[in-house]
Amino acid sequence: MSAPQPDAGELARRFRLFAERECRGVSPLYEALAKAVAEDSALLALAGKARAGQPPPNLLFAAVQALLLADGQDEPLARFYASVTASPAPAREAFPAFRTFCLRRRRAIEATLSRRVVSTNEPARAACLLPAFARAAERLGEPLALLEIGASAGLLLLCDRYAYDYGAAGRVGPAEAALTLACGLRGPAPPSFPPKALPRIGQRLGLDLAPLDPRDADDRAWLSALIWPEERDRRFRLDKALALAAEIGPAVIAGDGIAALATQAARLPGDGPFCLLHAFTLNQVPEAARRQLDGTLRDLGGRRPLARIGFEWQDDRPAPVVSLTLYRGAAGEREDLALADAHGAWIRFL
Repeated sequence: MSAPQPDAGELARRFRLFAERECRGVSPLYEALAKAVAEDSALLALAGKARAGQPPPNLLFAAVQALLLADGQDEPLARFYASVTASPAPAREAFPAFRTFCLRRRRAIEATLSRRVVSTNEPARAACLLPAFARAAERLGEPLALLEIGASAGLLLLCDRYAYDYGAAGRVGPAEAALTLACGLRGPAPPSFPPKALPRIGQRLGLDLAPLDPRDADDRAWLSALIWPEERDRRFRLDKALALAAEIGPAVIAGDGIAALATQAARLPGDGPFCLLHAFTLNQVPEAARRQLDGTLRDLGGRRPLARIGFEWQDDRPAPVVSLTLYRGAAGEREDLALADAHGAWIRFL
C-alpha cells in the first residue's frame, strides 16, 4: 500500500522538518543541505523521484553518499563528508558542490531513488527497545516469539545477542557479546532497569518489502550509505552487527509486513507470547495500512498473548517514542515507556 507522491510544497516542508527535527545537533552537513534543498526547485524535483511512501530527504542524501563512498572520493563534494575525509570542510559551504554533483549525476541518483528504500538498520536502537522487551517478558512470559515488520537486514532481531551499557545504571547481556551498545540515561530509570538478564527470544522472523542480505556487499554498502556522514561510531556498530547477522542469519523474508502479518505469525507456532516489533516503519505506511495493522493485531491478540513494541516518531512528542501495547483478548492496552534518540544514543523514561 503506497502513499501518493508529495508535491513540491510538501517536499520542501519535509526537508525543512528533516533539518530542524532530525539533523540539528546531529549532522551539521545534512542540516545545511536539507535547508538549501528546500529552496531549490531542481533538487526538489529530483527528490520527488523517490519511491512512493519513502522519506525523500533520507533517500536523496543516502543516494548521494553511496556514490561518494563507491567511487567519488575525488569529487569536490567529497571534501565536505566526514565519511570520506578525516577533516571535512565547513558544512555551510557545501551546497553549491552538492547541487552540481546531484545535477551531473542525476541519472545514477534517480536509479537509486527508484530502486532502493530507506531501510536504516541501526542496532543501537535495541538499547532503547530493551525496556519494552523486558516489560513484555515480565507480563506475558518467556520465551518471546519475535516478528519484526520493516526488518531490513534483521539486526534488531538479534537484540538478545548484544550487551548493553547504561552507564551508572549498569550493564546487562552476554559477557562474550561481539557488540556492546552504550546508551545514556536522561533522568532516572525505573528501579528494575536494566533487568538482571535479557529477555529470552525463542523463534524470530523478519518481514520487509526489500530485505537486505548481511552477506551481500551491495546491501552492506547501502546500509552504510544510510548512516549520516559524521557518525563514525554508527559505522563501527553496523559492521559488527552485520558480521554477527551474516554468521547467525536471522530469517528476513520479502513481503508486505502488514498484509502478510497474520499468515507469517502462524510461522511462529506455540501458545507462548507473540511479540510484534516495528521501529521507524510506520512513517512509510499510509493510514489505511495502519488501521489494517491494528485490526490484525486485535484478531491475533484474541488467540494468544501478544505484545506490540513500537519505536516511532509522534507529532506531539519532541523525540521518538518507545511504546508497548499488551493485548488481553482483542483489547490492547498501550503504554508510552520512554522518549529516545532515533539512533539509540540516549533514553528518557516517561
